[in-house]
Amino acid sequence: MTVYAIGGGSSVGKTTVVEQLLARHDFDEVVHVDDLRTDDFTARRDHSWLRSEDELLEALLASTARLQPGLIPELDRLSARHTRVLIEGEGLQPDLLHRYHGCLPVYLVEAEEDVLWTTLATRPSGHRFLALTPLEQQGVVRMNRRYGQWLRAEAERFRQPWLSSRPWDSLADRVEACLFDG
Repeated sequence: MTVYAIGGGSSVGKTTVVEQLLARHDFDEVVHVDDLRTDDFTARRDHSWLRSEDELLEALLASTARLQPGLIPELDRLSARHTRVLIEGEGLQPDLLHRYHGCLPVYLVEAEEDVLWTTLATRPSGHRFLALTPLEQQGVVRMNRRYGQWLRAEAERFRQPWLSSRPWDSLADRVEACLFDG
């Protein structure tokens, strides 16, 4: 069994890279973490995008913790199979993935707020982001940047690879090299 995992925050290119890898390689299964979510962090009414970066990061990490009860059995199931699996999504974190032998992760990180703003605004679900006030949009962007910083530090702590999401035109090649050649 080999589970190739692509983690990262929102709008860093995970889904686009998965589509490109699917065109290049045969996988027995593809799992999108968002399909395992039982709560929608962005739809929760008890949060405000106007909170501090620390509070927003804490709320996002709490949301990810709520995902773990569904993600752990899925990783257990995938680990027990003798197949090649690709899993991607926000919520794949180094402290969880290091427990699974045969799991090869890479984390995508974007550090520039202006790049995050552009990708959040222009992705297919960008209308939800654009419906927010400018101050709320700024909170979303700062939370995603901060999550990327946290994820990078965690990946380094667990000796797992991370990549900058840019340059975009070589991202799939760099992820492929990291997962299959690294």
